[in-house]
Amino acid sequence: MKCPLILLMLCSLLPACSFPEANFWHENPGAKTVALPAKIIDRVIIRGSAVSIYRNPFTSTHKGFSMTRARGEIIADPLLSLIPDLDPVYRYAHSIDDALDRIGMPAPVPGTVEYLIDGEDFFGDVLTEIEDAERRIDTRVFIFDNDDVAVDFADVLKRKAEKVRCRILLDEMGSIAAWSAAPATGDLKPADFQSDMVKYLKQDSRIQVRKSLNPWLVADHSKLITIDEKLAYLGGMNIGREYRYEWHDMMIKVTGPVVKALQNDFNRAWRLQGVWGDWSIPFYYKKAYRKEKQPGEIDIRVLKTSASRRDIERSILTAIRMSRKRVYLQNSYFTSRELERELIAARRRGVDVRMVFPEDNDSKLLKSKNQTVAKNLVEAGVKVYMYQPFTHVKAVVVDDWACVGSANFDALSFRINEELNIAFSDRAAVQKLVRDLFVKDFGKSVILTRGDVKTWGPKPIDLVADQL
Repeated sequence: MKCPLILLMLCSLLPACSFPEANFWHENPGAKTVALPAKIIDRVIIRGSAVSIYRNPFTSTHKGFSMTRARGEIIADPLLSLIPDLDPVYRYAHSIDDALDRIGMPAPVPGTVEYLIDGEDFFGDVLTEIEDAERRIDTRVFIFDNDDVAVDFADVLKRKAEKVRCRILLDEMGSIAAWSAAPATGDLKPADFQSDMVKYLKQDSRIQVRKSLNPWLVADHSKLITIDEKLAYLGGMNIGREYRYEWHDMMIKVTGPVVKALQNDFNRAWRLQGVWGDWSIPFYYKKAYRKEKQPGEIDIRVLKTSASRRDIERSILTAIRMSRKRVYLQNSYFTSRELERELIAARRRGVDVRMVFPEDNDSKLLKSKNQTVAKNLVEAGVKVYMYQPFTHVKAVVVDDWACVGSANFDALSFRINEELNIAFSDRAAVQKLVRDLFVKDFGKSVILTRGDVKTWGPKPIDLVADQL
């Protein structure tokens, strides 16, 4: 009995940051700054945790219990998988959205969606909208890097802050870790980097900056930019050179009432990271928004992962269990055993299941785990595509339903970290995602055969990866 308890305690101490993206944990970070471990220990683990517990006693404690419970569930997964799923939702629901309503997912909100695939599309679009902003610009990211792209972005916001209100909420652990890693491209010198982007953003500026602190090393992995409460961007991209030039990634631009729903989420997160922390929540109020659709709008669900919510995991698994025609997935990190089982079960029912994952990875540990999952899926008859060299896209299509946003397909994004996704069932919008993203990436990728994955398989280290 002692071994499982000891293992649970050790796993509860694993870093709950988005492991692959936090360059502190990378094998070859190409450091730009020195003494990063000391910074993490001092600013995040010691001072950050102490401030969090003092300022946010309720939410910090809740995160700690939630994280420990999630770690235990992952360890117990082999036993839990033997328990049959008797939920009547899957017998009585007549559609994916009906099933999501039955399991208590957030009600849809009207809005529109537009896909911005890769850095050129996203950064070009968002910088144009920032220049046109009239009242406010709110930015919430896991990483606000300190390279040339991030500095240029910061300079645009600094100039704009002279006329409109600008607020930036960045994750402290994710950003500090990123400041240590040199980008793969660009002929940059040490003088081209800022040592501390929080100080740089505040210097000679009217920008308001707050850091999402990391009690129990739980991270805010969400990405959201809202402008004038009229439009918003969410998805996989942070602010930095990797996202602008190096990685394949996607953001979604939304308009309509759903923007106010997203703004409400930003406002609450902003309050929690203020000086009054939990004590300010009684004064927080949600802004009202229109509930009825207008021509051109679709129903959009805002899904989150937090200490008290697992909307994203539950919605994706429910949709796959309801699948009849197709399941297409693309992500950089696959560690969820339950997701793997549902994909194999769907394939056995005759569903067209296809997965896109990167050939390379920014984490050797996660690359190994991806290969194990790929091997299992290929042997089950799933079509597995290896994208070269790296994709950071986070998207799922099930029949005529889609879910996109910041969440990876791993324990951290499904059960521990703060995440933000949207989901919708509009056939035209989903088909456009299939055409513009998945079909193109199937063509760019290498489809794997049993021979390709013959030497891949479970390794002891995969048990660690299950926790990430």
